Amino acid sequence: MAEKRSKNANTELLNSLIDSGVTYVYPGLFDHDGVWRCKKIPLDQFSEFLASGWSFIDALPWWGPNDTVRDDRAFKSEICDFDTSSIRNFPFEPDSVAIVADYAGENIDRSARSVLRTQIEKARKMGFDVLGASEFEFIVLNQTGDELNEFGYDSVTGYSPENRCWSGVLPSASADLLARYEETLSDGEIDLHHICSELGPGCLEASLPVKPLLRAADDAAFFKLFTRSFFIQESKTASFMAQLADNFPGLGGHPIISLRDRNTGKPLLFNRSGKLSAIGKKFVAGIVRLIPELTALYASNINSYRRYAPGNWAPRTATWGYGNYTCGLRLVAEPIEQGRLEFRLPGADVNPFSVFSMMLGAGLHGIKNDWNLPPETKKVGREQVHPDVGMVPRNLLEAASALSGSEVAPEIFGEKYIEHCVACCIHEDEHMRSHVSSYERERYLFHV
Repeated sequence: MAEKRSKNANTELLNSLIDSGVTYVYPGLFDHDGVWRCKKIPLDQFSEFLASGWSFIDALPWWGPNDTVRDDRAFKSEICDFDTSSIRNFPFEPDSVAIVADYAGENIDRSARSVLRTQIEKARKMGFDVLGASEFEFIVLNQTGDELNEFGYDSVTGYSPENRCWSGVLPSASADLLARYEETLSDGEIDLHHICSELGPGCLEASLPVKPLLRAADDAAFFKLFTRSFFIQESKTASFMAQLADNFPGLGGHPIISLRDRNTGKPLLFNRSGKLSAIGKKFVAGIVRLIPELTALYASNINSYRRYAPGNWAPRTATWGYGNYTCGLRLVAEPIEQGRLEFRLPGADVNPFSVFSMMLGAGLHGIKNDWNLPPETKKVGREQVHPDVGMVPRNLLEAASALSGSEVAPEIFGEKYIEHCVACCIHEDEHMRSHVSSYERERYLFHV
């Protein structure tokens, strides 16, 4: 019966694409870091793949920055399933669409998107619908990739040096540029809740609207792709590094989540008095208490931890508070229909699938096990550590060790996925430790 439904969905999809005049399809998968890896295929070829199956090299779980591979294996092709609900317009080519696929064989349990789908199904069985959204801070550089490469990435220059946080100067002076940018996102079926100036030259913040959680994660991942691609076309570069340089601000990538009753649509996290409900307390307890051992799931590279240095606005602790921007988890309780949890620890480099999976899985674990909520943080929470929660890891190796030692992580997310995440983090840590920066030479060359 499931196979029949799948065939019907494929037929409906193909007919819809034909009726819409689509000529090319970009099918692809998201790799371990949430980067889109795709191919361009004529519609008639895509129709054959829909009927007979499509495969992709099974190397993507190990694919890393700069096209490095984190493990040397006898890679082969692996059959993939198309998610027909993921189809969206591809904004950079007329009459083209993108569709998300995922591994359907051995690597399904290593895919962050597949693990997220598993968490969403858990929530459904518990009677919950899950909504999500994302906010991203990013920096637009007034340099092309060729220019950055020519100067060895030692000097980066932000676009619009007059920009200041929430200033109207950049949106006014660059109204045409931002209008083209928003049009590109809209053409890719990504709408903006808002866009505004943030801290310093070239720094912008974009907030995406609330969607069902899987679609929200797809939107976040495609938002990064479309943003990078647009500014490349404008001879600029968009950076989502958590800390681009020591003279630039740290960049947040804040995932937002909420629960609804599947039958009634009623929001479940808060009550009418503006406080956490019984379910909300357990859900928040699950996230807050598991942050220290699950940090590697939302901060998975060396640069992620540069943002946690003192002087940055970024929260650094497993804390929660109503409306408190300095807490790891910021609760927005009113109006109740828009009640939500904003996770403020992740940087802009975050993999949306991994972090949404982490939040939902941890929260559901708190509900399932009737966990108690740690005390609210009402003052500045950046350095406040609850004794019964513990410190958040301050570097990637610590985070990998905490994830490796977690007893509940394999239970929630699957043993294969956790082992894979740990291995990738350790590889990234070892790789980066073997490189010496120019600043290290300047600091130590004549001293040690």
